Amino acid sequence: MGEVLNLGRVQFGDVVARALKERWTGVLTIESPEHTFTEYVEFKGGSIAGFSSAERKMLLGEILTAGGHISHDDLNNAIRQQKEKGGRIGDILVEMGLITRQRLEEVLALHQMSVLAQCLSAKDSELVFEPDVTLDSKH
Repeated sequence: MGEVLNLGRVQFGDVVARALKERWTGVLTIESPEHTFTEYVEFKGGSIAGFSSAERKMLLGEILTAGGHISHDDLNNAIRQQKEKGGRIGDILVEMGLITRQRLEEVLALHQMSVLAQCLSAKDSELVFEPDVTLDSKH
């Protein structure tokens, strides 16, 4: 594992340019000055591979019900099936015909875009890059 980079208060766009140039693989942590939120951006080979938010982390079912894509009853039925047979909740919802694979992917992409928007709008945030770390390890 490489050395943790304490980048300080720099613009997110400048960090992305550096990550691309230096082909970073790891997780960038963005902490707001008021500590009202912490965002994570995962890089693989210099490209952005994913986003997450510690405070705004929502489960897929919560995202889908909040957006009106499935009902709470649909979600509960899918969770029951997941407990019985295992599997990922998104796959189960698709198999049950409650949502299409395309809609599922669109909803996830929109959620990630909202996290990215938060990252881009962060002013005076502290940025730290941890090489060879994944988003999964941050949760």
